[in-house]
Amino acid sequence: MKNAMLAACGLDCTQCNAYKAWKNDDDALRAKTAQEWAKAYSFDFKPEMINCSGCLEAAGPKIGHCADCAIRACATSKQFENCAACADMPGCKEIQGFFKMSPEAKKNLEGMTA
Repeated sequence: MKNAMLAACGLDCTQCNAYKAWKNDDDALRAKTAQEWAKAYSFDFKPEMINCSGCLEAAGPKIGHCADCAIRACATSKQFENCAACADMPGCKEIQGFFKMSPEAKKNLEGMTA
């Protein structure tokens, strides 16, 4: 996972357009992503909403749900960078439910424990 920056849930922040737009101050990517996400998620995203400093950064903007994420809050409370460090991960309903929506996140975390 070279150059990966894994969120608590296992998503790679470096692959997220909100992170890329924030990191590169890319207004064109913000506009494109807002349009795509508005259609995909039936939410009125605005380009100015497309900014995220990454899950592990305490300061800086977080995109939408990432700011209020229960998985992120749990990992932070246990002082883990992500759920791969948690012995409770296999039985955790929160993370297992998320993996159903994002099998890539599960693969990323399992790659860290292998």
